[in-house]
Amino acid sequence: MNLTHLYIKLFKYIINKISITKKTLYLGTEYGGWHFIHNENLNNSLMISAGVGEDISFDIEMINKYKIKVVLIDPTPRAIAHISEVSRSLGKSKTRDFLDGGSQPIEAYNLKNVGENDFTLIKKALFNKSNQIVKFFEPPNPEHVSHSISNWQNDFKKNTNYKEVTTLTMSDVKNFINQDINILKLDIEGAEIKVIPNLIKSNIFPYQILVEFDELYKNSFLAYLKTTYIFLILFLNRYKTINIGNFPNFLFVKKELI
Repeated sequence: MNLTHLYIKLFKYIINKISITKKTLYLGTEYGGWHFIHNENLNNSLMISAGVGEDISFDIEMINKYKIKVVLIDPTPRAIAHISEVSRSLGKSKTRDFLDGGSQPIEAYNLKNVGENDFTLIKKALFNKSNQIVKFFEPPNPEHVSHSISNWQNDFKKNTNYKEVTTLTMSDVKNFINQDINILKLDIEGAEIKVIPNLIKSNIFPYQILVEFDELYKNSFLAYLKTTYIFLILFLNRYKTINIGNFPNFLFVKKELI
């Protein structure tokens, strides 16, 4: 067993030991759904959903269940087109089932009680720098929707196809909404490594953070080392990780809610 495999094994062992077993709810499709902790404070609160692609099942179901206001963040053209289709279908009931995979038919969303004020879309990339033009690298499979600033899907190469997008930080988002954030969902293809430290540095502390650490799919020593750093930052700021059994998706909750 080499050093990388040893570190990965140690990381998973420690995370398993420190994770808290607590009942969670799961909303959304198998692909786009998330675990979270039910709390009455979710009613009429605010959720930030960064990285939405063509599956906003979690966001729509959260709106239906809690009348939560959702700020969607994604500059990907296909994601923007998907949200536009959803907006044109508001008020319509669900007429078909969700599909496997990450591209959902609009008819699968229950939009009967969803209004135009329930969600808004910011067409920028969440990062640790504000108002910067960055390369947004395309996935290796053109059928996939998720782009990445770090380009982890293409082994961090700098010469693959990309689009240019404008960035914003969580401070920018906070200034835009001027409201406490109950849930922050991060599915941002590696940028979470930069966003979470910037979030804490900006003194923004959502009650729940739902995050996919995409680089862990690479099983590299560096990816696990960077993720360990994120866990340490969150632990030192009174977050606990909840055992959801959905690696590399994690749920962090402020200690006060547990």
